[in-house]
Amino acid sequence: MTVTAEPITLTVSAVSMRFGGVQALDEVSFGARGGEVLGVMGPNGAGKTTLFNIISGVQRPTAGSVQLGEVRLTGRPVDRVAALGVTRTFQTPVMFWGLTVRESVCIALTACEFGGSYPPRADRALLPSGLGMPARRRADTELRARADAMLERAGLTHMGDRPTESLAFGEERLLELTRALAVDPRVLLLDEPLSGLNPDEVGEVLRLIRGARDSGIAVLLVEHAVGELLSVADRVVVLDYGRTIAEGPPAVVAADPAVIDAYIGDELE
Repeated sequence: MTVTAEPITLTVSAVSMRFGGVQALDEVSFGARGGEVLGVMGPNGAGKTTLFNIISGVQRPTAGSVQLGEVRLTGRPVDRVAALGVTRTFQTPVMFWGLTVRESVCIALTACEFGGSYPPRADRALLPSGLGMPARRRADTELRARADAMLERAGLTHMGDRPTESLAFGEERLLELTRALAVDPRVLLLDEPLSGLNPDEVGEVLRLIRGARDSGIAVLLVEHAVGELLSVADRVVVLDYGRTIAEGPPAVVAADPAVIDAYIGDELE
């Protein structure tokens, strides 16, 4: 994975989103720096998933803009936003049925090289063939080696030859995160990556998140497991009814009366 020379800033400027009579986001603004984990907190219905949809190009805001460095992302299609370096995981992992775990990572690596979108297509034509000219065979060997290196980093080496259909839910989450990291993103959007995981799997995902931060990626983390989010985040933005009600270091945000009131205190305890 390439370490970013300088922090790359994702800038969300006065973003608003209205669905009919519902104001999902109301002039939300913040910046995310390369080499940090920015936690995005808020109770259900606060607008967190809508925010991720706008950043990743799935939806266009009613007002406001999103920029990556000097490049405006707002108005670009999903594949172009992904090609510029914004990668996302989902609340329900996206799997490539019919492929092995290693092949799934190979697909992501190949999509990265050719400027494809993320998640990439599960196209076997992109996989190592094992046939053809010596140069192609060398390229195939290098691709497998890079995929194996990604699997080793994620602690998934033992799963390389397993079909994706055989994975448990927690293993799917780890594979999806590994695939996302394989495309060498500038910004990584994680939507509840700890949901449904056992304690060991939670530890593995948090380790990968910290590793992504340390490599210079700007990680935006939405997570209902508030304790874990506060433990890994460098800064936190809190939304409530589509508005930003707090922003700052985790300890300061957790003690903010407005945040405690939004969560009715229970989760923050």
